[in-house]
Amino acid sequence: MTEPRSEHQKLLEEIDRRMSEAPDEAARAELAALRARLNSRDVRNLARDLEKTPPRRGNLSLEFHDPMLPTALTAGACVVATAIALFAVVSGFKSPIASIGSWTFNLWMVAAVAGAFSVTFSALSFARTFTVRFDTSGMASQANGRRWKHLRVGTMAWENIRSLRERTQDGVLEVHAAGTALFEIPMRVANYAVLRQHLENMVTLYGERPAAAAG
Repeated sequence: MTEPRSEHQKLLEEIDRRMSEAPDEAARAELAALRARLNSRDVRNLARDLEKTPPRRGNLSLEFHDPMLPTALTAGACVVATAIALFAVVSGFKSPIASIGSWTFNLWMVAAVAGAFSVTFSALSFARTFTVRFDTSGMASQANGRRWKHLRVGTMAWENIRSLRERTQDGVLEVHAAGTALFEIPMRVANYAVLRQHLENMVTLYGERPAAAAG
């Protein structure tokens, strides 16, 4: 009995089909390069491992986001606030009052305030102003708050992607889809290079190509 084809095999076959329909050598070369990347030993091993992994609920997905505050700022502030709170608690068991020059502090109050700041910065580290999610069928984007509310967001199936364009003047990546559909992604999202590479692969696979010149 013939074993069912894996999703990795189906993708390679789809690329082969598109190579046979490519209008020119340049298009075939791009698709061949994409196929070579997806058929490398590392990718094949990863695909094999994923197929052996027990199925989980939902699709495999990647998520990219733009944090409300820089990650280094929230992480650093959280570490500092936590350290102050711990120091105040440990010192408070010895003496609840501490003095620095003419300033007198209640260490238990310092511990409570520093702990509150630690919790606040931890919460802020999870605040997102923009989120875009990739899965096996397409992408979905969402803007939260006022920073990126003017961007065009929504859902798009991969087969509808056509081209990309970076707007350096305002730091936005345009994702052009079938018809007049347009989606916009901030170029400041975390791991932007990975996001861009994935979208370029999808454009190589599904994007429109100029018709071959008549001979």
